[in-house]
Amino acid sequence: MARDRQSYEAVLAAVGVCVSARIPFLLWGDPGAGKTAVVESAAGSGWHVETLICSHYEPSDFAGLPIVSGERVTLAPPGWAHRVAAEPGPSIVFFDEWTTASPAVQAAALRPLTHGQVGVLQLPDRVSFGAAANPADVAASGWELAAPTANRFVHLDWRMPLDVYAESLVTGDWPVLPVPVVPPDIEALVAAQRGLVAGFLRSRGGQLSSIPSDAAGRGRAFPTPRTWDYAARLLAIANDLGEEVRRLLVYGAVGAPVGHEFLTWLGALDLPDPEDLLDDPLGDGLKGLRPDRVHVALQGVLAAYTADSSPDRWTAAMNVCVGAATHSGLDPAVPVVRALLRPGRRPPAAEVPSGLTVFAPALKLAGLLP
Repeated sequence: MARDRQSYEAVLAAVGVCVSARIPFLLWGDPGAGKTAVVESAAGSGWHVETLICSHYEPSDFAGLPIVSGERVTLAPPGWAHRVAAEPGPSIVFFDEWTTASPAVQAAALRPLTHGQVGVLQLPDRVSFGAAANPADVAASGWELAAPTANRFVHLDWRMPLDVYAESLVTGDWPVLPVPVVPPDIEALVAAQRGLVAGFLRSRGGQLSSIPSDAAGRGRAFPTPRTWDYAARLLAIANDLGEEVRRLLVYGAVGAPVGHEFLTWLGALDLPDPEDLLDDPLGDGLKGLRPDRVHVALQGVLAAYTADSSPDRWTAAMNVCVGAATHSGLDPAVPVVRALLRPGRRPPAAEVPSGLTVFAPALKLAGLLP
């Protein structure tokens, strides 16, 4: 939790990254600690903020109200969804007092949270979702979160430090939610982070999905394919925001134990730049690396090619794999070679390197060669 100004500002930055990435966040904290106020402060930066007190709503307020028209039944969206859809600028839909909503209401909100769909209305991509909750032991008639609901959020602990509160109380200048601008090369940045996540999971396969056995654990962050993708997308935006912000986001997406392992693993990597490997595909860029690091480096090459594909880059990526097979054996390179040979991945004009024959047995088993 944020116990001093620096930690508090890191949480603020983490919330802003979630908003920028359009990934739902959930602030956990005691009543009256400023969770709602700080999200609503984004209105001063041009965001429309729609705050909904969840205990005041019914499932139909999120899933849509059934309307009979002739022989058809449609799900009419509520007023809040129409207001958000009509806004020309970016919006935040903020579900306040989330744990006071009944399980039925929480379940009805799952589709809006991850797909932006409310009844028959599809909200525009410029809409972000967030929520705030008190821990169940202090919430008014609170419920623990079910695992499918918890897994749709990035979980962030919130606390108002005394020095921030005292200064703002006197000056009247309260902290404002910072929402970073999405970088213009966001697709390439996300692809690179997904390559790192894929490399980690290749070496720690048991961490792909792990649902806690206890009810309290299932109501917070834990790793699934969805939240690993959250982590990659968040890190792509937060790459320059400091180690603490990155830690909060990763822990909030996949949980502290697995998140710590992932970040420790990242910190120990010493990998060549994928673009350097593509520029000199048959060079010694991978020579001397352990097979597990070669595997991660090749995932980075695949991500770099995917973000900027061309016939020459496809051939270069294949040559990097051929060189990796020479230096480190076939195993680290086979997954990337298979991915590059999938239907639709290879540009029509791309040349197939002659050295690719070294992978023939593995490719036949995968059905990629006759």
